[in-house]
Amino acid sequence: MPTWLIVILVVAGIGGILGYLNSNSEDKAKGAVEGAATAGLGCGYIILQIFLALLGIWILFKIGSWLFG
Repeated sequence: MPTWLIVILVVAGIGGILGYLNSNSEDKAKGAVEGAATAGLGCGYIILQIFLALLGIWILFKIGSWLFG
């Protein structure tokens, strides 16, 4: 299992627990699902941004090696 997927699942689990504990409504399951979804999507977005930044750096090096190599 890829490391990034494990990180997203752990963060979503923590978000689900915090959403459940901080829910003021009578439907605690809804708070848990919202917390897990929000945390998972937020973590996935940050991992996507890291990937895109690394991809940009890789492309920059490839163009540099083509120009000067």
